[in-house]
Amino acid sequence: MKRLLLLSYAFPPARSPGAIRPGYLARYLQPLGWDVTVVTHSHEEPPFPMRVVRVGAYAEGLTQAAQRSLSARSADAWYRRPLRAVKEAMLFPDERAPWILPALRACTRIVREERFDAVFSTALPSSMHVVGGVLAKRTGLPWIADYRDPWTGNSYMEWGPVKTALEKTAERRLLRRAAAITTISESIAEYLRAFHRRSDVHVIPNAYDQGDWSAISDVVPQTFDLCYTGTMYDGKRSPELLFAAIARLRDQGHPAGAARVHFYGPGTGAVPEASERYGLQAQVFCHGSVPRERAMQAQRESAALLIFLSTDPTTRHETGSKYLEYLGARRPMLAFGLPDSALREVIERNALGWFASDEGEAARAVSSAYDLFSGELKDYRPDHAAFFTASQLAERFAGILDGAVEARTRGAASVQFA
Repeated sequence: MKRLLLLSYAFPPARSPGAIRPGYLARYLQPLGWDVTVVTHSHEEPPFPMRVVRVGAYAEGLTQAAQRSLSARSADAWYRRPLRAVKEAMLFPDERAPWILPALRACTRIVREERFDAVFSTALPSSMHVVGGVLAKRTGLPWIADYRDPWTGNSYMEWGPVKTALEKTAERRLLRRAAAITTISESIAEYLRAFHRRSDVHVIPNAYDQGDWSAISDVVPQTFDLCYTGTMYDGKRSPELLFAAIARLRDQGHPAGAARVHFYGPGTGAVPEASERYGLQAQVFCHGSVPRERAMQAQRESAALLIFLSTDPTTRHETGSKYLEYLGARRPMLAFGLPDSALREVIERNALGWFASDEGEAARAVSSAYDLFSGELKDYRPDHAAFFTASQLAERFAGILDGAVEARTRGAASVQFA
């Protein structure tokens, strides 16, 4: 049995979407000949048998207090700007930087005491790749660097020119040590191949696992409720098209205009203000962060599930992973984004629901969702055959890990600590 040290800031049952992919990998690698030890910041027990090493961050309370100060809407602009500048300077490469040294110490101790065959890190946060890269240098172990999102070149990251240049330099130098790079989509892979000037960037799509839903009650919704589970990135994703469509239908007297919209997750941003502009404040509910099981139950209790994509043209090739999370709920999806979004093709080709890019399309989509809800929703069963499963994800990663170990063996590399 080969042994893998897996580095992931979030791990099940954490409420972060970033916990799902490493959770599937750790769970399904075992039958493929890989024993996994997880090093994570998450403090809860995983919902399946797994060896987990939990590592806290330096000055965690102070860091969280600073982050709350930055996020406080009441903070004056003069106060926020210098604090943000100090945070960017001290927390490099990202706000999870205080986790790097404790994680490195824990990983170094584990590898000194036990035999491992490979290291795997998944990002974002990019601090995970810092730990993985330094550990690979110290030990000589093959390192697989997995990108769920880009590190630099990420449209959701807002840095100044100096930090951007430093981030790019750090990423290029660090990733030279990776035995292989993996990512979730061909569009991100193309960027990484060009950025790192290497061809060994492998696409392993995000996956779903129907087994996750075994304990979630499958109820038939009684009211026309729409549900979004995830972050709105404090306004970088917008509910405007949806709210405009519901308000239009309400003004036309269409029953879909009475839709209730539920948001589960952090960073709801401008959702409350937008609901007031359209007179929908009595129909829009922001529930904040909840356990994943509660969010999944909310999906099952809804008539349709919502996806909000970025309207930045550079993101049109991205599909995100939200639709895979929603697959197991067996509810139609309402997605909003750019006209040429890659997700439009996925949703329409697989009859997963509707995609809208303007108010007219959005109104027709919400109306169609209502028609399905009032008629045949109980019989709605999307075809999952075209989508990647958790076990297939593990098989692909096992192949890359096996290849990296074989290459190291041929090179007669030995584990040496710096």
